[in-house]
Amino acid sequence: MRVESNIEVERHPGWSSDRKVVDWATRQGYRPRSYTFDSRGFERFKKDFPVDRCGLYLFECANHDVYIGIAKDAASRLPRHSKQHPDARIFRFLPHPGDEVERRKVERRLVRDAQRSGLIVRNREHASGHIGPSTLDQLVSKTGQDAWLRNPIDMNARDGSALVELDASQLAAHAGDFRRLQEHPRYDQIVAALGLYLSRCVPYPCRTEATFWTVSCFPSSNRRRIFCVSMAALETFYIAVSDGSDDIAAVFFVDSRYLPVSRWGRVLLAARGVMFGEGTHKSGGGFEQCLIVDDIRFVRSALKSKHVRAAAAKFNLDLMRKRQSAYKPSHCRQLPAAALASFAELPSRQSEASCRQA
Repeated sequence: MRVESNIEVERHPGWSSDRKVVDWATRQGYRPRSYTFDSRGFERFKKDFPVDRCGLYLFECANHDVYIGIAKDAASRLPRHSKQHPDARIFRFLPHPGDEVERRKVERRLVRDAQRSGLIVRNREHASGHIGPSTLDQLVSKTGQDAWLRNPIDMNARDGSALVELDASQLAAHAGDFRRLQEHPRYDQIVAALGLYLSRCVPYPCRTEATFWTVSCFPSSNRRRIFCVSMAALETFYIAVSDGSDDIAAVFFVDSRYLPVSRWGRVLLAARGVMFGEGTHKSGGGFEQCLIVDDIRFVRSALKSKHVRAAAAKFNLDLMRKRQSAYKPSHCRQLPAAALASFAELPSRQSEASCRQA
């Protein structure tokens, strides 16, 4: 049933607020009045809220994209968005006098709900995807990114890039962890699992390694994990030992929109050893889905699914477009060098000498 909105719609010559945005804002409890995104609107807002302007704001741009944010004083925070979003037209306000932790929880819920409701959300945090130019564009053209998304395996195989240069200190810092990994009884399977993931789900892994994606070996943050691949500020793929078992589970984070929704489709994924998990990141976006494979021996079967590959590829590219990896100091070059070298279709030009020196 359609929800009728009582929010005032600010009209401008040739432009008015999108009714879909208005209806969504009404359902979320935003105040009925909207304000123009200019000095006149900010002053009007201050008069309506002379003391307490703590809460969540929503501004709508000329093309009806939206941005959702929090502030202790929305009147002082909103004008700062003008430089990055010069096409902002109107804003709405939702008072929330609670503490900042609670406001951030509400912000995350609203961003995800807005995306799921079909709105285009410009937030980088909490949202899936990335709108506008990206630092990744300087390394891989947007055309190259689109071509990769259409055919990740072939595009990765054709890429003749070398792994980026790392200094001796970076190599030495993680040499001990890699030697420990080499002594693991399932070392070959561990390296193969990472190689499969990189060759099928990570954009141009040699070119983007150590900058847009990183891998930590035996990360100190979690003693059960053997390695963890990260992009932006999120983990996207890791393997970890299981309690009371010799199994090494593999965990993927992917975009749920590319996964089958039918019962039969999920049965087919289960037959490949893929289960749907509950784990999510706080900032993984509204379409994040956790997939679990009981043991790394099933990773190859899991990645034979075009749905899993596409879901992982889209999730990873979106994260790379947001920002570079936040975990560069934890990157263990020796591990991806070994993983990529195990795949003939992805020629790694990192010299074995540099790894041995480490």
